[in-house]
Amino acid sequence: MLNDKIKAYLELIRYPLFPIPIVTTLQGVILVNEGEMSWKGYIAIVVSMIGYFAGMMKNDYFHSKTDALSTPQKPIPSGRVSPRNVFLIASSIYIVCLSLGFLMNYKAGLIVIILIAFSHLYNAIFKGKGILGSIILPLGIAGMGIFGAVAVSGKVPEILWYAFIGIFLFDFGAHIATTFKDIEHDRLAGIVTTPIQIGIKPALFLSTFATILAYVAFVLPYVIGKAEPHYLIWAGIAFGATFITRIPLLFKQTQDNGYLALKGSLLSCIVLYPCLIGTVLSIPICAIIILTPFL
Repeated sequence: MLNDKIKAYLELIRYPLFPIPIVTTLQGVILVNEGEMSWKGYIAIVVSMIGYFAGMMKNDYFHSKTDALSTPQKPIPSGRVSPRNVFLIASSIYIVCLSLGFLMNYKAGLIVIILIAFSHLYNAIFKGKGILGSIILPLGIAGMGIFGAVAVSGKVPEILWYAFIGIFLFDFGAHIATTFKDIEHDRLAGIVTTPIQIGIKPALFLSTFATILAYVAFVLPYVIGKAEPHYLIWAGIAFGATFITRIPLLFKQTQDNGYLALKGSLLSCIVLYPCLIGTVLSIPICAIIILTPFL
């Protein structure tokens, strides 16, 4: 029974995605500290990770009725966990995040409030409402790097804003692309994703254009002379994975190609989001940090 509960909660928090908040926040911590870590940096990473998990739990809480019709095997519709317990645990995690945020400094605490607000706006209101959902969620993901830097020092290094823009654009493009995996189901369920709202071809164009701009944002620090080129190896690996897994979707919008785009986006973001740490850390150290989630 206990094992079943644990498995249900692991499913709720989407545990395979845990590297995303870690590497995104870590980049802000490392860049502002010029390659060093501190106790605040470790706390910031924990806050982002558990806050991310809480957001996933709230997502399933707010959409349990829809899930009961479309994916009844999920933890809440299947009865493996109760909606009340999910709500209480997720809310308690948010309180812990807020407390730790203000413990580091008031700016970090305020950013935690903003990130929780983004999470609630997406989960409770804008998910399934078209392009607004595709905008709100990436803002929260990109904001984790800013949080990491502010939590440690109270300031944001200029180079981190390139990462913020790049992460937002990549996540925005990926969010649109990956909705194609469920497009027929979403139509039947009355869920309005960006492709359904603006049309398949405009959505594909918007997703592709945003993704290209994301890579431009990550390359800019080198182009304008603010960084050495070593970090570009990670951007190149991410670009290759994105290209290979996104091309089939451009030609044929099927569920399989949607899932392929999803897998490619996950691989790419784990490599791309923290790539600017390569401006202050050596290639071997970066490799250990970036490639560890794949081991």
